[in-house]
Amino acid sequence: MNIRHNNNSNNNKLYKIIRFIIIAGLIFAGLFVFFNYLILWFLPFIMAWIIALMIQPAVNFLHTKIKLPKNLAVVLFLLVLFLTLAIIIFFVVDRIFYELSSLSGNFSLADSTNKVSDMINSFFAWIEKSLGGLPVFNNKNITEDIKEVVNTEIINMLAQFSADIISQIPAFIKSIIIIIPKILIYTLITIISTFYIALDYKKINKFIAIQLQPKIRNIIIDIKSRFFEAIYKYIKAYFTIFMIAYSELTAGFLIIGINYAFSIALLVALIDILPIIGMGAVLIPWGIIAIIQKDYFTGFALLILYAVITVIRNIIEPKIIGASIGLYPVVTLISMFVGYNLIGFAGIFLFPIVILILKNLNDEGKIHIWKNVKEE
Repeated sequence: MNIRHNNNSNNNKLYKIIRFIIIAGLIFAGLFVFFNYLILWFLPFIMAWIIALMIQPAVNFLHTKIKLPKNLAVVLFLLVLFLTLAIIIFFVVDRIFYELSSLSGNFSLADSTNKVSDMINSFFAWIEKSLGGLPVFNNKNITEDIKEVVNTEIINMLAQFSADIISQIPAFIKSIIIIIPKILIYTLITIISTFYIALDYKKINKFIAIQLQPKIRNIIIDIKSRFFEAIYKYIKAYFTIFMIAYSELTAGFLIIGINYAFSIALLVALIDILPIIGMGAVLIPWGIIAIIQKDYFTGFALLILYAVITVIRNIIEPKIIGASIGLYPVVTLISMFVGYNLIGFAGIFLFPIVILILKNLNDEGKIHIWKNVKEE
């Protein structure tokens, strides 16, 4: 009897493990397919539902406090919202085009190649001065030949790069012309969908809710509330990281003696939020160029500043995010890495939130995925 009981217990454990693996695999496969292939089909309606959800407090305020009819409150608020967004987008795009046209008007390939050539000559002059005692630098012909080769190659690369950009302009303009109608269609569908969903927000949610079993419905409602709570905590965590990076950059720039330290630090800190780019895209080239231009203090100081901030960032980011959203730092780091590799940039933010929701539901006993260690 004991042997049979043990066999049944082992079979049940094996069944639960296999069941969990299959469910987890299906969830990850579904997320991968959705975010890589299907999201563009549903994006206007997802955006419309999110906007409708976000404006509910404002609509309720206009309806209850100012006594506007609910439909009028929805239409009025959405008109103001979309009109404001349109004005902001117009001015931003207009400014970008203005600055790009100014930049292209002031750009000269001849001036750029002359500056590059001067920088190369300065760099080699510094090398000869610093390492003049080495045998290789005693032969002027060798150093001149090396300088000529480097100068020629870099100028050729710059010319080829400029030619490649110019050759890509027609294709870029064509792609813009092709994508503009898609953007307009997506925007129009999103606006229309937002009006319909916002007007019948409660009815639509009730219709979806009654299609589900009570247990599943309660879990989904719980997940929705936890999801937005996690997003708030996530934004709070990244704002903390942003402020730390901004403070470090500002202090570093002031110590180095860089002009407009506060403005430049703000720009670099905003770039640093992007994990693929990061502040290294600004500080490393800036430091190298400063060294080539014989501003050794600024160049090496910028590189040291980047190294220090990167080390601090890699240490504190998982801890801050983990502490803010309630995940262990290593689990946070794993979920961010796995999310990025599965669905790209969005996975860095979504996967920790998914793991957090699963953890909270598991801790409360609403789902059973893993066993928790009891604190002694």
